[in-house]
Amino acid sequence: MRKLLLAVVITAVFSMLFILPLQAQNVAPMFGGVLIDGYNPGKDSAPRGTILYDGKKNLFKGSYFGLKMPKGRKAIFAWVHNTKNGESTYIGPVGWLKRKPTHRNNRARFSIKLPRRFQGGNFGENEIIGFSAEKTLYIGYKNGRPMAKTRPRKPAGSSIMKFPNPAFFLFAKLPGADTDLHYCGHGQDFFYAKDLNKQTCYD
Repeated sequence: MRKLLLAVVITAVFSMLFILPLQAQNVAPMFGGVLIDGYNPGKDSAPRGTILYDGKKNLFKGSYFGLKMPKGRKAIFAWVHNTKNGESTYIGPVGWLKRKPTHRNNRARFSIKLPRRFQGGNFGENEIIGFSAEKTLYIGYKNGRPMAKTRPRKPAGSSIMKFPNPAFFLFAKLPGADTDLHYCGHGQDFFYAKDLNKQTCYD
């Protein structure tokens, strides 16, 4: 009996050692910039976060801190975006911006259920997932997840500059996407792109 129990424990340990690295590989960092509406580039730090795609449940979940948004645009919506042609596809609401400032030890958490077309991580030519700041649209909650009665047709751009458009306050690389992370050369701003000649910073 003891030998059988020991064998079960050893098997479980090896299984966890195998599974955990696979899960860790699906976790992606989220980046954001300060040269965008709602931030003071000289004082504020860029927002950061992590995001994980759960293929079985077909949802994204994760956390972020340091996120700010301009007055009147406190509703957060998620999009998948193709950096080559500039097209964005709606995913769903992330929720309201947290009233109290978030920091590394006080992260805001989110869970975003995806439409069936993305089941299994089929994101097509899209390369990044981005969070936009929209005018206050109604967002309710069902079973702990945000549900939007109204939704934006496209992600909002910056109201202080001609670009970035769309303006993503947080963004991350999609699982399996063929794209690279680049530094914009100013502030703490990064962006994803395969063709650098066609892209500007997603600040």
